[in-house]
Amino acid sequence: MPAVYMRQAQADDLLDIKAIIDSGREYLKQQGLNQWQMGYPNQDTIATDLDLRQGYVLVVDHQVAGYAAVIVGEDPVYGVIEAGQWLNDDKSYVALHRFAMSNQFRGQKLAQRFMTAILSHFYEQNQRDFRIDTHPENLAMQAVITGNGFQKRGNVHIHEGEDRNVRWAYQLVL
Repeated sequence: MPAVYMRQAQADDLLDIKAIIDSGREYLKQQGLNQWQMGYPNQDTIATDLDLRQGYVLVVDHQVAGYAAVIVGEDPVYGVIEAGQWLNDDKSYVALHRFAMSNQFRGQKLAQRFMTAILSHFYEQNQRDFRIDTHPENLAMQAVITGNGFQKRGNVHIHEGEDRNVRWAYQLVL
C-alpha cells in the first residue's frame, strides 16, 4: 500500500496542482455543472495560494493527488448567508476552497482522507470552526463534505467571471 499524507504545497507543485484543477474543471463540465467554467480557479489563483502559504496537497506514493486552499480567518464569501445561518458569529474560522482530486485518483475515497487530514491538521492548531461551499448539483463534493460531518447551513454567492452563482454553504464546529 502506498504512503498517503498531506503537506503544505510548494512552488514546484504548481504545474501538478494546475493539472488537478484543470481535470476537476473538466469533470465538473462533464457533470453539466457551470462551477469553475469561467476561468477560475487558474494558475494565478494557485500561485497566490502558494505565496500566502494557503495551499495544501494530498500526496499518494510521492505523487500530488489532491489540492485544497485553506484560509484561516474571515472570508468575504461567507460574510452573507441566505436561507439559513451560521452556527456562530465567530470570525476566526477555517475556509476550504478549490478542493480537487486528480482524475488518476478519483473514486478511491482519497478525498475523504484528504478532508480528514485537513481537519486534523487545523484542529491541532486550535481551529474548531470550518466552512466550505459547493455547487448545489455537485453531488460528489457534497458527499465528501457531509461524510466528514459538515452540515448545510444555507446559501452563499460567489463571483465567477461576470456571473454571481449560488453555492450551498456548510459548517463543521468541532
